[in-house]
Amino acid sequence: MHSITPAFWVGLLLSLSPPTSQSCSTGSASECKEAELAPGTNLAGEGFDITKMKRKGAYVIDLSDWKRKDKTCTICRNPYLEGKLQKLPLSVVDWRPNHHCSVKVASSLYQSSEALVSASSNSVENNWKSNLDVSVKKVQGSLMMAGSHSKLAEFSMEKTKKDKFSFTSHQVSCLYYSYRVSSNPRLHPEFRRAVKLLPKAYTQENKQRYYKLIDNFGTHYITKVELGGSVHSVTSIRQCQAALQGLSSEEVKTCLDVEAAASVGDNKLSTEVKHCKSAADKLENKAGFSSNFNDRLTEIRGGHTTEPELLFSANKDAGAYKEWLSSLTLSPDLVSYSLDALHELLPTSNPARQHLRKAISHYILENSLWKNCSAPCQAGIKTHPQDSCICSCHNNPGVTPDCCPSQKGLARVKVTVQKGTGLWGTTTQARTGT
Repeated sequence: MHSITPAFWVGLLLSLSPPTSQSCSTGSASECKEAELAPGTNLAGEGFDITKMKRKGAYVIDLSDWKRKDKTCTICRNPYLEGKLQKLPLSVVDWRPNHHCSVKVASSLYQSSEALVSASSNSVENNWKSNLDVSVKKVQGSLMMAGSHSKLAEFSMEKTKKDKFSFTSHQVSCLYYSYRVSSNPRLHPEFRRAVKLLPKAYTQENKQRYYKLIDNFGTHYITKVELGGSVHSVTSIRQCQAALQGLSSEEVKTCLDVEAAASVGDNKLSTEVKHCKSAADKLENKAGFSSNFNDRLTEIRGGHTTEPELLFSANKDAGAYKEWLSSLTLSPDLVSYSLDALHELLPTSNPARQHLRKAISHYILENSLWKNCSAPCQAGIKTHPQDSCICSCHNNPGVTPDCCPSQKGLARVKVTVQKGTGLWGTTTQARTGT
């Protein structure tokens, strides 16, 4: 496998160290006219649907205006673009060069689609439920709200309806800039107009009028951001198919770790490399683990690339990850962010604030999914301390801990006789049919 040399990373980190002095100041009218907007300063203030974990593409805050009444503006020196002076929208504050690039790929194994979807809101830095009424009475089971209708939920839940699957998550990120929206931002004209058109009260009769605003602008808006780039790949593992090749989900995840690490230039998994070379002999396709386990959902944020699987590109295009990384300073995207509910933008004196709050809360609850794993296992027992949906098999010959057959041609059949007629026998002999 090809990899990026350590010298590249050292050079990159040294050349991109942010300055110690304050980067921003007030620019003159001529400076402001000449300067471009800083990269990614249009990414906050956008509407966001928490149930889909998706940006709406519609702005609730006006980020087009950068000029003050005296024609001055805020300009910042961008250390990652040769010290170029760039301006900020009026609603953007606390802009900072903030470089942090991780060479290590973060990875996790999820034994159920529910656990995977529950972790999908990790990119949200704050409590998105704040000032919303989305609490439910404590009963058996729980509600999944964030990401309940996301692409990730569709990808994973459709699979677990048909077979036993586990999922690996591999993610790497690189940060360059951070900023936040001002505490009193200028509302976007389209959003202001939509709020004015809302009925005076939120009722069952006019519920859809409020839901139309939510459909257009989302449930929340983005208030604070860290910009750069990230790659997130989720791979599905058909547990019993892996078991028939002599592999556990944990082994598959470890060997995908190795291949992802090679793609980003992390060569610290030498022990695992030897194990995975040996484990690869068990695979039907000798091309590698990422080729055998290739049912994957990948999201690439920021930068430019033509390689759809950046984290597993070492054998296909050794330079793909490096090229993508070098494009992030000019074309960053959201890596992590904070959210506030839309109604927070309206003054407390505006009656629409509480009605919109109620509508957003109802919308989130209506689109949530009920997680209830109280039903008994078809095979095995529930022993997992964190996930009550997982069934495990122990001390069962021919069956793996995932309750899969350990080899081809092996199965266990249990027959229960519910009714019989015409049986005969004696008190000392077994009856027929037993």
